[in-house]
Amino acid sequence: MWKHIELLLMYGRGTASIAEQVGCSVPEAQEITNDFFNSFPKVKKWMDETEKSAKEKGYVEDFWGRRRRLPDIQLPKFTVKDVSKNTTTEFNPLLYCKGLSKKQENPKVKQYENLCLSSTNRKELEQIKKRALADGIEITNNGGKIAQAERQSVNARVQGGASTMSKIAMIKVFHSKELKDLGFRLLLQVHDELIGECPRGNEEKVAEVLTNIMKSSVEDKIPVPFKCDASITSAWYEDDYSNMYLKIFKDVEINSEEFQKLKQAVLIEHCELNEKQLEHLLLTFIYNN
Repeated sequence: MWKHIELLLMYGRGTASIAEQVGCSVPEAQEITNDFFNSFPKVKKWMDETEKSAKEKGYVEDFWGRRRRLPDIQLPKFTVKDVSKNTTTEFNPLLYCKGLSKKQENPKVKQYENLCLSSTNRKELEQIKKRALADGIEITNNGGKIAQAERQSVNARVQGGASTMSKIAMIKVFHSKELKDLGFRLLLQVHDELIGECPRGNEEKVAEVLTNIMKSSVEDKIPVPFKCDASITSAWYEDDYSNMYLKIFKDVEINSEEFQKLKQAVLIEHCELNEKQLEHLLLTFIYNN
């Protein structure tokens, strides 16, 4: 649960959202949040420094300098704009004609800007916006955009940094001579997981080498120890497949006509499996149990 809460806090979720996700009351969620930041004060300091830097620069960077630009974080709390038709013209003596139209500086812009900044609730702000519009002044509340950019500033460094780490690990796995000699082939990435295949008999050694590469791939930049678990299976998401097929082939006698029909139907619907993989799943998880 703590890992889930930690991720929610890192991604800028408020106490109401945490309460909903965890299944507790808002006061309890606030207490959990306070306990977390009191236990790990450097995390809160890092988050605050990240937001502050983003407001100054307009972007954040991960450990390797990969940037996420966040222009909205530098917006003023309110954008107050004169949309009236009031204009003035200036006389051009050289051309003996009137010059270009110029927008008059409307003093009400600053007045309404100050009113917005001093407003204390949404109802009051809506009334100010309504009066302003009648005076030809348009007010845009940028609070939502700013708050989202603040959340993204922390998220980009956490999740973006993790993404960069995964890419570096993939490169090192791909270039590993030891893994190549073991016949390992990288197939795809799923979030922070790498899926690959190797000949039968090499799987234990491949798992050992692979996890060591994953854990040490960024140790030159991030000295924090990492954990990596390997799962050896004959087909990706084997457990999920076996649970599904338990329902399909339940009470069906193996090698019967009905069995063959069901098997062909499954192979057509799930073309990601070949016949040997399906037979392995059926024999290992269904008919041997």
